[in-house]
Amino acid sequence: MQYAIIWMLFLVCCKNRTDQDVLIQNTTSYNYELKSNGKILSYEVDDNTKYNFSALFTYTDNSRQEYLTFKNTLQEILFYDLNNEDFLFKIKLEREGPNGIPGPSGFYIEDFDNIYVTCAMTPFLYKIDTTGAIIQKIRYGQTESGHTVIPFRSWSFDYTPLVFIDSKLYLPQGVSQFHHVSVTPIGVVIDTLHQQSYELPFNYFQVITQDEYDRMSVGDFYDFSRIFNGKKFVYSFFGDENIRVVSVDHQEIQKHKIKSKYINRIVIEKRTFNDMYAHAKYRYGMPLYGNLIHDPYRNLYYRFAYPKIELEDGPDYVGLTALGRKKFSIIILDEEFNVIGETLFPEWTYCPTVLFVHRDGLYICNNHPMNPSFNEDILSFECFEVTKAGR
Repeated sequence: MQYAIIWMLFLVCCKNRTDQDVLIQNTTSYNYELKSNGKILSYEVDDNTKYNFSALFTYTDNSRQEYLTFKNTLQEILFYDLNNEDFLFKIKLEREGPNGIPGPSGFYIEDFDNIYVTCAMTPFLYKIDTTGAIIQKIRYGQTESGHTVIPFRSWSFDYTPLVFIDSKLYLPQGVSQFHHVSVTPIGVVIDTLHQQSYELPFNYFQVITQDEYDRMSVGDFYDFSRIFNGKKFVYSFFGDENIRVVSVDHQEIQKHKIKSKYINRIVIEKRTFNDMYAHAKYRYGMPLYGNLIHDPYRNLYYRFAYPKIELEDGPDYVGLTALGRKKFSIIILDEEFNVIGETLFPEWTYCPTVLFVHRDGLYICNNHPMNPSFNEDILSFECFEVTKAGR
């Protein structure tokens, strides 16, 4: 009881805390770039594996063996030897029964006896082992103050892996409606030992106007990527050129202007769409920012940016969204969030939402479905290194 009272007093003091005005003036230079070193990793996938890798992560066990893991659309988590490219095993997630998990969306591997599976539609976190047996169900439907928690996906598509700090689980929250923006917390904390949950004292902030929201979708602009670098959380909102560096308790918030040289500013045009396809095509081509990825091997960060593009008719732009855009760049940041470079990648070649960081470099999927050389039977990655520009 005493523990809960302390937390509630903390939240009362901080509940009106929203976006802070602490803007850090960083430097910008273009002395570095991402360049392919020619190394390719290629993994064979079977006919039951759909080419939509929205939850893909690496994992290293106690023996230092490295795994590439991803969730199949058929409720399976597949494990490959990352370096040898061999398929190892899969975990079948049951739909019904005592080990049933309805609509699994993402996962987090603490170890092989503690694999956490998220569901996009239900406020449960399932802890399983490699047989798929459920060890524990963690419900997080409502916080102590009565806030209804939005189910969390744990995707790599919108890069938001689960974060455990001690016994506390930090879950991001989405915005359900525009008029809820300023009162919706960025995330909640689930105390797994005391079975309590609390909102973090950092609410969403306005990125677009009501008029702009009426013309488009709130999700495109209020979606975000979140990483934890071991000391602080870092947020990249897709509709905002600033990133937020936030203390663990979310009381200290710093903004860093991380602007792409390929995006002047994000503007939502006043346009009328004749059908859903035209709307989807426009949304696919409008300028946005994307995921923020931490590179602990080199003390760097990579922020993805999507310049505005004009698109041809024909492709299924809704289906292609999960694999990133036709055109993108990667902004390179040092450990103090100074911009030290930006690399523009060729169109319809790489999948900027399917990647992983390794000691070799940044591996990006080089098998885009719109590429003429696309092969649906493999998942392949090309390795990029940060080098001096012009070398």
